Amino acid sequence: MRKINFILLAFAFIVLSSCSKTETSTNNGTNNNGGGGSTPTYYFTCKVNGTPLDFGAMTLVIDDTLNPKMMFLVGQKSNTQLPSLTFTLNYKAPGWVDGLTYVMDEHDFDNFVEYKNVGLLIFKSKATPASVTTGLTLKFDKILFGKGQYASGTFSGTLQLEENTTSVAITEGKFKVQFLN
Repeated sequence: MRKINFILLAFAFIVLSSCSKTETSTNNGTNNNGGGGSTPTYYFTCKVNGTPLDFGAMTLVIDDTLNPKMMFLVGQKSNTQLPSLTFTLNYKAPGWVDGLTYVMDEHDFDNFVEYKNVGLLIFKSKATPASVTTGLTLKFDKILFGKGQYASGTFSGTLQLEENTTSVAITEGKFKVQFLN
């Protein structure tokens, strides 16, 4: 029951928060003939079956700020649009450290990822048969706990429908998302 409450909390943060992307100027104070532009400080992107996808609404929360045992990383096309990608991660050895890696497939009952497309189909790591070429791998490059801090990393792999063998390939996934708590 506690897991469900935290997942609902994570989705509520997405709905209630405006776009969590922070913009920083790239023109370094120069006019640049009106060019300049901005690049995101925080991002959550991947390719789904070869199609680039940028998640404009990003949420990263932990269950307990003093002793985190669970982490929820959620990306959604926008606050009101699908697709979405949700990671539910539980504490494991060696702890929440840089380089921590999760390999999620049908053998991992504690950690999972779900991708919901615009047709409302849900592709899951728990439905993906375990093998060398299936499942989804997430690797943290950096984890800095605390409100306003962030986690960054990469992910890729395959997710599958529970109903049949239809799957999606997630490639070139990368994120740098700010903690909301």
